[in-house]
Amino acid sequence: MHLPVNPPASTLGRENAVLSGSGKRYFVPDFEGCLSLKTVLKGSAIWEAGNRTFRVDETSYLILNDRQRYSITIESHEPVTTFCLFFERGYVEDVQRSMWNASGILLDLPNEAKPGEAAYFEALRPVGINLRDRLRQFSARLRDMSWIDWDAGFLEFAEMLSGNGQSARREIAKLPSIRQSTRIELYRRLLRGRDAMLSSTESRLDLKAVAKEACVSPYHFHRAFRQVFGETPHRYLVRHRLARAAELLQTRDRSVIEVCLECGFESPTSFSTLFSRHFGVSPGKIRKIRYAVRQA
Repeated sequence: MHLPVNPPASTLGRENAVLSGSGKRYFVPDFEGCLSLKTVLKGSAIWEAGNRTFRVDETSYLILNDRQRYSITIESHEPVTTFCLFFERGYVEDVQRSMWNASGILLDLPNEAKPGEAAYFEALRPVGINLRDRLRQFSARLRDMSWIDWDAGFLEFAEMLSGNGQSARREIAKLPSIRQSTRIELYRRLLRGRDAMLSSTESRLDLKAVAKEACVSPYHFHRAFRQVFGETPHRYLVRHRLARAAELLQTRDRSVIEVCLECGFESPTSFSTLFSRHFGVSPGKIRKIRYAVRQA
């Protein structure tokens, strides 16, 4: 079975395709793509688009819209594995239209979806365990073509993108403002601040620095962020860094101290306490469980 995996660039947008690879150094400048989902299965990579920089690792993903120009850079001491899904133009629009409309409308107007109608906020989003597992499973099955359900896989990810659009609408509605345009603009700025949080590896990332990235006052950012995402920026950042630490401890040969520092925690003791409180198991025990499984 021939599938469009790492096809020529001219194929992208004409059919659903996957671009995936591993390496320590990689650079593609100023590329115009179609609607795509950028993920990293191991390590981290930098995407630049729309005068913004996004650092994507195993715990985050990025959606880039159709016709968006971007660059990707990988500079790492260890191999980085990217896994990117490119959608045929009009494909996600059709899925989105099917999810958002009643059956009667779909029967009366079966061909109304148009390429480019599906546009998403270009921002980093947490992967979550379910999506991470689906991405890894899909990637693994590509190695055995007899087991891959290509269409079902892309439909599933297209549904996820459509769900993101609905989630964004609900989150925007949480912001108190008379004008919809004001709510959307504030939401964009909150996402910019969240991008800074998800991309940062610095041990200290204070509220002022994040609010500056969002171009709003610290108090305004803190209040609006909590309204939209249901927790303070600090709690959100700590939770994300703990998820990143758990990922590294389960997939890399790193000591607890190395993971602690790489994820932006300064004190191994406080890191261990936070980790145990959040996951119900110590970081050292997670490493030992993983090692025992590998040796079995």
